[in-house]
Amino acid sequence: MRANTLLITALVLGLFQITFLENFKVFGVKPDLLLLTVVIAGLFWETRAAVIFGIAIGILKDIFSLNTFGLDILLFGLWAFLTVKISREVSIEDNLTRGLLVFIIALMQNIAVGLSGGLSGSFIPFGIFLRLVFLSALYTALPLPLILKITKTRI
Repeated sequence: MRANTLLITALVLGLFQITFLENFKVFGVKPDLLLLTVVIAGLFWETRAAVIFGIAIGILKDIFSLNTFGLDILLFGLWAFLTVKISREVSIEDNLTRGLLVFIIALMQNIAVGLSGGLSGSFIPFGIFLRLVFLSALYTALPLPLILKITKTRI
């Protein structure tokens, strides 16, 4: 996959995420399309390029969001690195396996962001926190086949 194709896709999806998807929240959550592009980069690129891309997209997301600045930079770089390492050890050739990987990474991302919010003083009841974490991770994994088709990646 070409770097400029995924970079342009990430920028368009980032703008789409902060504008249009605000109207399509399900139970107050929306998919994290920028995280999805980081996982795609980790699946198809080499380690160095994927980590640099993850850090760059983390900077973009931190600029767009109200979360703790720097958290997405660290986490997106970490997820890109782990995705590259996992994809080298385990065969991830079909969309079901890729979707499961995206779900797990989105789940870990949401837990990390939720815990950092809890440490900063904002409190969410545990049941609501679990619902938000799982729904957001599921909602992030669902558009994966469409994004892969858009970027013309071999499915």
